[in-house]
Amino acid sequence: MPLVTLSGFGGENRALHPLLLPENIGTVSLNQKPGRGDLRPWNAPLNKAVVPSGRQTIYRMGREAPSDTQYWLSWTTPVHVVCAPNAADTAERTYYSGGAAFSPKWTNTTMALASTPYPTAYRELGVPAPVNACMVSASGGTSTLLEERSYTYTYVTDIGEESAPATPSLLLTCKQDDTVTIINLATPPGGAYGINRIRIYRTETSSSAGSFYFLREIASSSLSSTDDNRALGEVLPTVTWTMPPTDLSFLTGLWNGMMAGISGRSIRFCEAYTFYAWPEAYEILPSNAQPVALASFGQNLVMLTNGNPSIITGGTPDAMDESPIEFYQACIAPASAVGMGHGVAWASPDGLAYVGQGGARMLTEGLMTRDDWQALNPSTIQAQVYERRYLATYTVGGVKKGFVIDPSNPQGMYFLDFGWDAMYLDDLQDALYVLDGINIQKWDAGSAKTVTFRSRQIRTPKPVPGFACAEITADVYPLTFKLYAVGIDAADVTKIVASNALFTAPTSTSICYTATVNNNNPFRLPGGYHAQVFQIEVSSTGAVQAVAVAHSMTELAKV
Repeated sequence: MPLVTLSGFGGENRALHPLLLPENIGTVSLNQKPGRGDLRPWNAPLNKAVVPSGRQTIYRMGREAPSDTQYWLSWTTPVHVVCAPNAADTAERTYYSGGAAFSPKWTNTTMALASTPYPTAYRELGVPAPVNACMVSASGGTSTLLEERSYTYTYVTDIGEESAPATPSLLLTCKQDDTVTIINLATPPGGAYGINRIRIYRTETSSSAGSFYFLREIASSSLSSTDDNRALGEVLPTVTWTMPPTDLSFLTGLWNGMMAGISGRSIRFCEAYTFYAWPEAYEILPSNAQPVALASFGQNLVMLTNGNPSIITGGTPDAMDESPIEFYQACIAPASAVGMGHGVAWASPDGLAYVGQGGARMLTEGLMTRDDWQALNPSTIQAQVYERRYLATYTVGGVKKGFVIDPSNPQGMYFLDFGWDAMYLDDLQDALYVLDGINIQKWDAGSAKTVTFRSRQIRTPKPVPGFACAEITADVYPLTFKLYAVGIDAADVTKIVASNALFTAPTSTSICYTATVNNNNPFRLPGGYHAQVFQIEVSSTGAVQAVAVAHSMTELAKV
């Protein structure tokens, strides 16, 4: 049998038979960091900060002050956070929603970072509309000209956010110069809204269907006012500006100052650059499917459902258009949905699904069978994009593990023997953080993990003597080398192991030789057996460039 070399280290394939794999694809890839062509380990996540126990979501504020250790917000439920654009905002206003757990809210550095645990305080997102119409009466006028008017009012917060209007008053017939008394203004609701003013509006013409114009502004504690026939101001802008739904989940930042979220069976959008106003007219209701997750790439919002996905596009919230995709891959893990710049990936029943500029496909097709994928318990997957790759954690039998896959070139998968509870990508620092219990850890920042790669099965036309020597090129020594001889008669396995303590029997029909390799010099391998199928395995805490095995030192010299 000629010289066998192992290099390239392209990850693991569980779908194909081990004899049918490409030369650089293995049957085991554990803790391998892709991207350099060699076999190198991830570094362990490094502890940076602590949050209270039981947290499921982490987020770091202080975008103007990069830090690993400071300003970590956390929640006990899945929460989606958006730091929305606002040129006048100097306190990093941040919006978040938790679906059924709590209604949408916003906070900033002043409120959120007052004391630990963060966020300390918040405001409810939106301004509730008054619950009743005002009552009006006229007196004191001398004009003989009569007109009809209607009045309404809104609540205004200390930062200028304005509610939808109350139901208009009954139509009032009055003289043109009458003073109109306005009473029965509803007391603003309690709660974290910041309401401190009331704005009063009236119609300009003798039509109850006309537009309402600004009349005056009064303190929120003043529940009555007058119309003294002053000049009217701007048209009431908030007629359709309803509060966000209380069950709004998957808050997602979009292009052109928009945000989207899921409410019940619909997708809702806010008024552009007005993140507290969510008009019902901007609703998209998919047919025969329940939205479960949102993610975006470019100016495309991907709506994932319990059926087939859709792409939603448009330049303004009143012009969003839904295009269903004929790709019947439901999203079974909302936290697995990740926007990756060029597309969106998510966990489906059959594998890791993807839709992007080139259409829809399965990233795990040819890498894992459906049974292989289901063995990962994919409904537990949560993921994030890291260095253009899909990085995921999942839980099987109470044990957290992980995997990495490159959507642009999914030749193999890279598995991890550890997992975590939550993830946060700090795009300004180009850093990923994970939560392990109470510890927030910086990804790939600690000491090196042990990386392991086991090759494909290498088959000879007929049984041959075992390999005689090997050589490993690496950055770090010592490392561990294993040679498996597979498919040996069970009785022969027993004899070989009994006669040579260097061998173990991982199965009843295979033997394994294990060696600690201390340098790049060639080393001898024990013989005394014949086999037809071999596998090579190497484990290290440093980078490995190549492994070579041969039947003679002369062959090995050809490397």
